[in-house]
Amino acid sequence: MKPLRTSDLPHAVPVGRDHGRTPAVQLALDERDRLLIAAAGFYPGHSGREIARQFRVRLSRYRNGRWRRDRTELTCPLQYRGTLTQVLWMILKTRDAIPGDRTIRSALRDLP
Repeated sequence: MKPLRTSDLPHAVPVGRDHGRTPAVQLALDERDRLLIAAAGFYPGHSGREIARQFRVRLSRYRNGRWRRDRTELTCPLQYRGTLTQVLWMILKTRDAIPGDRTIRSALRDLP
């Protein structure tokens, strides 16, 4: 197979960081990453790897338990305000999926 040059591809569209995602999906993922950074504040002094491990455990427990009743709420229940559970609720409301360790660590690399 002969190698291609950029001049051979006049109509090629560059692929950016969004990997072909729609703006709505990218916005939801960016919001999730912002919330993951906020959740890291509940684990002071821990490494990114340890935060990701502990956070996934908490998120899994919440999603398999109380989230089943909380998912229909339009706003975060009052008893969760100011707690890690509020961040868990917001993450699952943004995107009802548990992010992987690599995704969490990637978001935490952007810590201020």
